[in-house]
Amino acid sequence: MTKHILPSTEEILFAMSEQPLGEGAEAKVYKIHTNPKYTTRVSLECPPLNELAKIINENPLIEQKNIFGERNFAQTLAYWKDPRDQSLALLTINLYCPGISIEVYKAGRPKPDAEEALIRTKVLSETILNLPDEAIDMLYDDLHFLSSRKHSLDVGGELFNNTGNILYSAVDNRMFIIDLQPFRKEYPGINPNNKKGFNTPLYLTRGLMPGAFCYRKEHAQDPDLIKYRTEIVNRVIAGAERNHLNDVGGYLPGDMNKMLYYWDLQIKALNIPEKYHDNFLKRIGSVKDQPRYSVSKELLTYVRVVGNDL
Repeated sequence: MTKHILPSTEEILFAMSEQPLGEGAEAKVYKIHTNPKYTTRVSLECPPLNELAKIINENPLIEQKNIFGERNFAQTLAYWKDPRDQSLALLTINLYCPGISIEVYKAGRPKPDAEEALIRTKVLSETILNLPDEAIDMLYDDLHFLSSRKHSLDVGGELFNNTGNILYSAVDNRMFIIDLQPFRKEYPGINPNNKKGFNTPLYLTRGLMPGAFCYRKEHAQDPDLIKYRTEIVNRVIAGAERNHLNDVGGYLPGDMNKMLYYWDLQIKALNIPEKYHDNFLKRIGSVKDQPRYSVSKELLTYVRVVGNDL
């Protein structure tokens, strides 16, 4: 297993003086260009840089146990506790994950108008459709693996949310899952006894559907997008068939009939032509689970800047 030589506090502070690599509703992420295998994820509640420098120089860095082996989920490698609230992490050092977000609009940034967003949505949708089947299979393998480690895609908990946490890498010609959620607590978190969390085809579909949540009204009637979305749903279902993963035992409780009800809602919300409905529902309802990895017996801890419970 790779031994990580973590960046120094000086490198972290230097990175934070530059433009962020990304910004969301909870944190900013900076690439550490002097040590480019890493990023730092910094809470939006962080004090000014001069105060932060004092905090991280006077408080110990805590290394995070590697529970994901050689896989790259942009996972936390180390963190500092927030001295104002010891139950929270102030900032983390993370593994750098290549790629761009396929989310059309990210909270905390100016929202593009519908016409501009439509262009971006179509380009990203075409990009996903051009991925080889192997790239879809890698995503499914990651879903199987994450469930075995009691971790999940982080989607915010709403049925029709995009995950916003899937990156496309043109260099690797594949997608990477980032920003994970542990099976740590009851609603609105994930019950520790859960089997899959959000690691199911239902949520993967939303994660591979650019603009489907934030521009669902503006773009629902565009004929090109309807065609793209129909094929993306088809590819997700085909991936579920190849990789033997269904939605039963995921975040939403219930048997296959209930899961098919949610799939029906999703297909209609995406404005998929009616002639495909029965085929899609029959196929996804016929998928039988074949778990790929043994479930970890220990309660694994994964610390994030926001939403963690040290």
